[in-house]
Amino acid sequence: MRLLIDGDACPDKLAIKALAIKYQIEMIVYIDYAHVLEDDYYQVVECEIARDSVDMRIVSDVQPGDLVITQDYGLAGLLLGKRAIVLHMSGMLINDQNIDLLLSTRYISAKERKSGKHVRGPAKRTSQIREKFLNNLEEILKKAVQQGNE
Repeated sequence: MRLLIDGDACPDKLAIKALAIKYQIEMIVYIDYAHVLEDDYYQVVECEIARDSVDMRIVSDVQPGDLVITQDYGLAGLLLGKRAIVLHMSGMLINDQNIDLLLSTRYISAKERKSGKHVRGPAKRTSQIREKFLNNLEEILKKAVQQGNE
């Protein structure tokens, strides 16, 4: 398992890095050239500044069993098709059981925004959301390491 991160909007990179180091998991952060990021532990993959360039690079690079952190449901749907594990930045595991609902909700919200209706955005990231995200991330990493040792 590798840990791939849709890095342009991902919070908690330092905490994620600490967990990757703890469980000795390779970590790759994908960003576009508009962002500057470098680190001594994880690899940074820079992509063109274009719509979905980071997403398409992640889809191109992902391997079955990789864990990807993203908040993009469209990307998540593509990754599930490639047998990746997908964790939303809220801590929600995105899987075959919930992706259709998430994509439908995204479509309906976009349609309402286009018609001029005000649609509430995602909830503000709280310390509880952060804690849930990091706890779920650690559980996934711990399980992967345990399975690798069996």
